[in-house]
Formats: sequence, C-alpha cells, structure tokens
Amino acid sequence: MTGDARLPVGVLTGSLGSGKTTLLRQWLQDSPAAETAVLINEFGAVGLDHLLVGRIDADTVLLDNGCICCAIRGELKEALWRLHQRRERGELPAFQRVLIETTGLAAPGPVIATLIGDAQLRQVFRPAHVATVVDALHAATHAQRPEWQAQVAAADRLYLSKTDLARPQDAEALRAQLARLNPLAVLGNSRQALPAWQEQPVQESNWLARAIAGTPRSRKGQEPHGSIQAFCLELDGPVDWCALTLWLTWLLHRHGERVLRLKGLVAVATEGWPQGQPTVLHGMGHLMHAPEHLAEWPGGDGRSRLVFIASGLNGQQVDDSWQSFQRFFAQDNGAQPGAAPGPAAFH
Repeated sequence: MTGDARLPVGVLTGSLGSGKTTLLRQWLQDSPAAETAVLINEFGAVGLDHLLVGRIDADTVLLDNGCICCAIRGELKEALWRLHQRRERGELPAFQRVLIETTGLAAPGPVIATLIGDAQLRQVFRPAHVATVVDALHAATHAQRPEWQAQVAAADRLYLSKTDLARPQDAEALRAQLARLNPLAVLGNSRQALPAWQEQPVQESNWLARAIAGTPRSRKGQEPHGSIQAFCLELDGPVDWCALTLWLTWLLHRHGERVLRLKGLVAVATEGWPQGQPTVLHGMGHLMHAPEHLAEWPGGDGRSRLVFIASGLNGQQVDDSWQSFQRFFAQDNGAQPGAAPGPAAFH
C-alpha cells in the first residue's frame, strides 16, 4: 500500500455468457454496504432487476446491499466523472470503489487507457485490477476471437466458470493454457470472492515467480508459436532509466497494438542503490502506467525482468531490439543529435 487516496477501479470482463453477471452478484452480496459503485455498459441485458430496491434516476439504482449500480450511457469518462461529482455533492453514498463490467465483446484495454490516459480522471481514480471470467465449456470457441485473447492477457485474475459442465481433462488443459498465455495472473474459479483492492493486486514477488516459472527466456531456445505468447526479457542491470524509457516509448509506438500486456520489475541505476532501485512497470498497448518505486527488492532477487504478453511479436525480436538500442544509446560519439536507431532496433 502506498496511501493512494484515489478511488480504486476494478474491471470485470469475459466473453458473452461466460458468467460475469453471476460472479458480479456474488461479489456484490459479499461487498460491505454502500461501498461499491458498479458501472455496466449493457445495463438492459443484465439480469439484476430482482436485486433492485429503488431507483435514484434513469441510470442509477440502489441494490439491496446499498451498493450503487449505473448504466453507462455514452462515454466511460463521462459516467465516471458524473459518479464522482454526485458522490462529492452527497447525492450518492460515499462509495469507496468502482467496479466496471464490460460487454463480452469488448477488450478491457480502452477502459484502462481511459483511467490512466485522462488527466482529469487519474486525479480521482486509479486502476486496481482486471478480472476476467473464462468459460471452461466454450473456451475453445471463444479463444479464436481477438477480444477473448485481449481479455485473458489483460487479467490480473482469471476466473474459470462452468468447470462442472466441462470434461475434467478439458478444464485441466484450459488451466495449463491460461497459465502459459498469462503467467502474471492468479488463476481461480468463479466461486471465489471479490479480489482485494490494494494498490498492487498481486504482490511483486508472487507474480514475478509465476512469470519466471511460466515464460521462456528470450535468449534461450526456440520461441513458441501461436497468436499469443508470453515471454520474459532479462536485462543486465542496473538499467539506465533514460535508455529504458526511451526504448519502451519507441517500441510501443511501433508495436503497441501487439503488446497486450507488459509488466516488469527493473533495477534502475540511481544514487544510493548499488544494485539499482527496484521499480515496477505496467503497460498495455501504447500506454504505460506511472512507474512505482519500491523500498526494497521483493524476494531478494535483484535481476531486472520485463514480462510481455504479445500477439505477433516474440521474445527474440524484443531482445534484438533492446540489444540494438543499447548499442545505439552507448555510442557517445558517432551518432548525430536526434538520430534514431536503424530499422533493426524496432522491426
């Protein structure tokens, strides 16, 4: 915890019919009264009417546990800001968190991009977690869709639903597939409780351990094939912060649409930290969260690692890009001011 006073925003996503609403009902029943505001972008299609006890206005209702439920009519930013203003005016209970349920056809990336990319919203709200429900019975069909791939890649937590209807061997194979596709995520079932709303949804040492165990190193062996793959890039540290941020900026500018998720723990060269200050990086698509500097290394391992979940981009390409950029950046002489690395650096 960093003492961030902003309201945490969680995202609940998953394919159509995967069981998002069932999980949402359970979470709301377990949530302390009036502490959660829910935004649903397909309000009319969601069966929550039996939970409603009173209507505040055309878009807002109170649930039986006191939580607030709103339809998203128009832009997400407008809905969030309207919620905040009504909370400030005392027109709504002083909710402590917001949960957004996306349509099953939507990728969560634009929601996160709105939260971290809008200067007004990020003064009030912060991303807390992305929870994705995966339908174990129909996963083979859903996996062919790009929005499913984006939902799985973005998740901090993956919840399997309908495991009682799927064949046990199919459910087990799906768990193994999800662990390969997103080693950053905690994998559970749809009967589990609402995720914690702490600043970091998963302790750094935990996600890093899963990532190390579940992703191939970009410098070792053949890269796996497939539309989505996770890989771990190890950096020789301590890392020059200027070089790293410039490389990531150019890399995401060139390949942002292929980077479904990026998370890293990096030793940043700075005074007073002989092994580098541990710094957590989060990214999705073309956007990066603000870096988070830790007071100590989790787990005692001071190596720098960047974990990518990407489509159409493999670890060898990213490693080649980093190595090429490092050579370029290290050239104190011979590079003209404003010159950029050659195509090999960002192919």
